[in-house]
Amino acid sequence: MEVESLYKTNTVLKVKVPLFAVCQHWFKLLVLHSHHVAYHDRSISERVIALAEKGELSASTAGELYGVPMSTAREWLQKYRRDQQVGRRKGTVLRRVSSPAQDAALVAEAERHPFLSARDLKAAAGFPGQKDTIISILRVVGLTARHVAVKELLTEVR
Repeated sequence: MEVESLYKTNTVLKVKVPLFAVCQHWFKLLVLHSHHVAYHDRSISERVIALAEKGELSASTAGELYGVPMSTAREWLQKYRRDQQVGRRKGTVLRRVSSPAQDAALVAEAERHPFLSARDLKAAAGFPGQKDTIISILRVVGLTARHVAVKELLTEVR
């Protein structure tokens, strides 16, 4: 390979830049643009932990490669070392407050009375959950909040 092919001319500054620096720059831009999706993927956390556990990279550097904030990568590694598992610990998920029958009764009540508020639906259906729980259950079945239209009173024109 020619030495000349390892450099690329910067069109703005008209100087030769090492090609690996250009690649590194584009890789960082790619990582920054994929940042918001990267750390929600479990396989990414597994890869970051694997790199850090092998001793090849620090957790921060491994996280940076995958577009994960340094603090998140360090936290993943600490949790992995503490619990010996990736992801949530068993039993850390919120328990359901309602049964499927109660959910169905809530949906039926909402369909019968589409203009009731979440608080009124809770009382009418005897639902044990909170307002946000009611809203999310109704959203899953495709029901959204409806507001009664307020019209101006008609008056005679004089």
